[in-house]
Amino acid sequence: MNPSVRLWLASLYLFVMGTISLAYTMVELLLGVMYGSLLVTSDAFHGFMDSAIAYVSGFGLYYASRRGRSFPWEIYRLESLLTLLSAFAVLGFYTYLLATSVRLSGEPTPLWMTTLLLAGGGLTYLMYLWERHNYNTLRLEIIKADALHAKIDTALSAASAAAVVVSNLLHLTVAEVAAVFVIYGYVLYELVKLSKEAMYGILGALYKDPDLEEKIKEGLAELGRPVIVKIRRAGSFLVVYALVAVSPDMTVGRLHALRTRAIRAISKMHPLIVHVDIKIVPKYKRGREGRHA
Repeated sequence: MNPSVRLWLASLYLFVMGTISLAYTMVELLLGVMYGSLLVTSDAFHGFMDSAIAYVSGFGLYYASRRGRSFPWEIYRLESLLTLLSAFAVLGFYTYLLATSVRLSGEPTPLWMTTLLLAGGGLTYLMYLWERHNYNTLRLEIIKADALHAKIDTALSAASAAAVVVSNLLHLTVAEVAAVFVIYGYVLYELVKLSKEAMYGILGALYKDPDLEEKIKEGLAELGRPVIVKIRRAGSFLVVYALVAVSPDMTVGRLHALRTRAIRAISKMHPLIVHVDIKIVPKYKRGREGRHA
């Protein structure tokens, strides 16, 4: 499948899942506020963060699918920044909610709302199965990571429903409070992991993939001898830098043709590669001083 088509389909999947999650989250938030359930409201805030991440990632993949030679690939760093800001905004509201609303006493969440939590978990599990299928088709790590996230969210929904049952049957509202803090702890864990990946993308950290590096070197072999090959992050995407020593006898026309061919070949090696920069230096034969380029 063409890399651009893969990225476009992946962006479409993320938009659809983000929209479904956002719609259900709005219902959860409304009912959580109406019935004074901090647990359901917490689950809704978690859903808001998931939706925001899905939309930002979806837009990033969409623009990656439409990239051209003149596309400013540095804009992909903005994707990481927007993802980070969205997550911090949701976390800020969520933290304020906990700080002002946590009570160890009070009325438990109505028992019927377990159906709301379980339905949300069931919907999330269906998304997990869908994303797992899409990963097997598209082979994009961003889809695989989102599928794992959906699987964990399903377990959290089931645990939240169990907490509501315990709270009602045993009159232990502390069970709901404990579940709220479990959700909050998981959101914090997600944010820390997300922040780490976002900073890698913003700063252009090196991306380590020995197999991909070896494939890139093979793609450069016709042009000359690869001296340096580096893969750096640009948001969720990848930028390839290469320094190649070429024969000084090579004509400018052939040099240009081989360099263009290598760039095209490397761009197709991984769907997240958005830019390939190949620098050229002359390759010297062994001389009196035993020098090599």
